Amino acid sequence: MKVIVSDTTSLIALEGLQSIDLLCAVFESILIPQAVLNELSAGSPDIIKKINAAGCIEIIRLEPSEQLTSLQLVLDPGEAEAITLALERQLPILIDERKGRAIALQKHLIVTGFAGLLLLAIKRKVLQPVVAQSMLDQAITNGFRISDKLYRQVSTAISAA
Repeated sequence: MKVIVSDTTSLIALEGLQSIDLLCAVFESILIPQAVLNELSAGSPDIIKKINAAGCIEIIRLEPSEQLTSLQLVLDPGEAEAITLALERQLPILIDERKGRAIALQKHLIVTGFAGLLLLAIKRKVLQPVVAQSMLDQAITNGFRISDKLYRQVSTAISAA
């Protein structure tokens, strides 16, 4: 995967770790729709500076569409726009919320989340396993939510890397 569309949650987790640049080390380009930027800006007024500094994140304005309108009925604006953008461009998506992930999978998108990003960073030798585990634990401490089962699976995969 060279290009990926991102929803809000992983970006918030990465910002909390001061590691938005990790995305640029793993992907050539990250596309985020305007609604995701709006959600990020609500919680972090200086996020635009951080996104610009990263150098690999592009903000995309979506045109209204039936697909987008349909998704907005069941998802928050950021998730709806991220899934729509991924579908329009036939790109994988970085999304963590259970409902959004389920819909993205139903629409046959390639889906990963924050934990998957950490595993991909290990695979691509961008992160050492111990650093990835520390980042996962710190993200959880910062409020990132992950099921106990998924945490154990990811921790096992990190240990095996």
